[in-house]
Amino acid sequence: MSLKQASVEQLVAIVQVSGDTAAFNELFGRYDSKLRAFLLFKLAGQRHDVDDLVQETYIKAFLNIQHFQRQAQFSTWLLRIAINEMLQAQRSGNIFGRLKQRWFTADSDALTHTDNTAAHLDAATLIATLSTIQQQVFVYAEFYGYSQSEIADKLQIPLGSVKTYMMQARHSLDRNNTLC
Repeated sequence: MSLKQASVEQLVAIVQVSGDTAAFNELFGRYDSKLRAFLLFKLAGQRHDVDDLVQETYIKAFLNIQHFQRQAQFSTWLLRIAINEMLQAQRSGNIFGRLKQRWFTADSDALTHTDNTAAHLDAATLIATLSTIQQQVFVYAEFYGYSQSEIADKLQIPLGSVKTYMMQARHSLDRNNTLC
């Protein structure tokens, strides 16, 4: 039997057992247009955001497919992941946009595309000045919106260390920004 002929349930089982990327691609290919249409509707046509959310949804689904227990349809499970990703993105916003608002005093309405790109590059350059662990803590908190205790669990470090690294990162970013 080819993957094209396999049912959704069979494809899910193949991916759960073996992590087969061909079965994964076939499975998600069947839902791609529905998922994109759903997200386009929810995000009022913001195409760029939809592409990012679809990619994040596929990654999360692939990494967590072994937890799918068939209590609901696969499409329902996939849409729930997409909704969670969309809500997470809305909660955390764009890290570069927030950094720009925090560190760059220019009026955001007056910024041109070139100015906006420069601000993003400046923010990325500032983040690159942090140590690896400070970058991880800062990005988890500011970009993904994780709480400090969630970051401690993800990085398997003490909560106090997360607080210290976050404080160091913010202090370093503030200090480096004033030097620019």
